[in-house]
Formats: sequence, C-alpha cells, structure tokens
Amino acid sequence: MARRISALRVGRGGRTVKVELDGTESVPLTKAVAAGLRVGRQLDGPEIEKLTRESRVEDSYARCLGLLARRPRSRAELERYLDGRKLAGEDRDAVLARLAERGWVDDRAFARQWIENRQEFRPRSGRALRMELQRFGVPEGQIREALEGMDDTAAARAAARKKAPRLLRAAGKDPQARIVFERKMTAYLASRGFDYDLSRETARSVWAESSGGDENA
Repeated sequence: MARRISALRVGRGGRTVKVELDGTESVPLTKAVAAGLRVGRQLDGPEIEKLTRESRVEDSYARCLGLLARRPRSRAELERYLDGRKLAGEDRDAVLARLAERGWVDDRAFARQWIENRQEFRPRSGRALRMELQRFGVPEGQIREALEGMDDTAAARAAARKKAPRLLRAAGKDPQARIVFERKMTAYLASRGFDYDLSRETARSVWAESSGGDENA
C-alpha cells in the first residue's frame, strides 16, 4: 500500500532528513537520498525499502571516508568496520565497491604508503612491517611486493640516528656512557624488530659516529 509523504524534516545535526509518512511514521534518510523527495509524493513498500537501503549505503560510505581522512585503511579494516555496523553483506560490498572505484580501497597502495610512512617517521625492520601489514589483513602477495628491496641495515641505522640524541643526553657524562648507550640502543632496535646482531652492530656504529669516530670513547 502506498503511503504519502506528509513532511520532510532535517534531523538533529543536519546529517539526515526525516521523511514522515501519513503523519504517523518517519523514516530517516541521508540528505543525498532524500534530495529528490517532495511532500505529497506517494511511496509504496518496495520504494521505501529501496530508499532505506540506499541511505544505509550512503551513510556507511560517508563514514568510511571519515575514517580514511584520518589515515589510509586496508580493505580488511573497512570490512571489519562495516560488519561492526551490522551492514548486510550486499550493502557492505556495495560500499567497498564504490570506495574501490574512487581509489580509496587499494591494499597495494596502502602497503606502500604504510611502509614509507613508517620508514620516514618510525623506522623498523621488514619483519616488523610484515607483521603489522598482516594484522591489517593485507594479502601476503601484496606485502611481499611492498617489502621488495627493503634494506634492514639502512632502516636500523635510520632508526638509531633518530633515537641517538635522546640516548646521548641520558648517558651524559657517565664513565660508562658508551656501554649504557649501546645497551639501550640495542634494546631499542630489537623492539623495532631488528635482529640482535644487527641491532648491536648498529648501536656500536652510531655511537662511534656520534662520538667522533672512536668506538671506545
């Protein structure tokens, strides 16, 4: 049975439009979906269901864009988010397909960006990066591709150089400054996923570099 739109009211916060039907019931729709509706129009059951589904998809799409504005996300992360919103499988797939069409869902690009960001701001080993990407649900083939050419030695040195000033200040004029520095730096690098031998060698090298070339200083 068709029902008449008796009023269109903007919801609290301005995100939705409440479509009142026969003055007895209201259906919340996103502004984009409600844009073509007018007071007096008749809507039957299938039309109302179609509009409600379109609104769920539109709202979920907008919320995903909000998440992506904070940082890139893997497809699996977005799938988990949409599942948490109790979105039906076909609606979830529609949202993901729309995001993919516009280039917002691309695990290959996500993996590259994640590694580049980590190496610039918080360098860590290839092993640690692999584990992070696995937690994000990135397929193994795309992880291998993103890590191709990864140089753990260069990454360890970059991490050590970022950390060195703080450890040097902490060591101060302690007679055992070198030992303290190397011990803490080795532990720090190990916490970033680098193996012990590389961590220890990098700690020694960066100490020598920071103390004017004398590893025994």
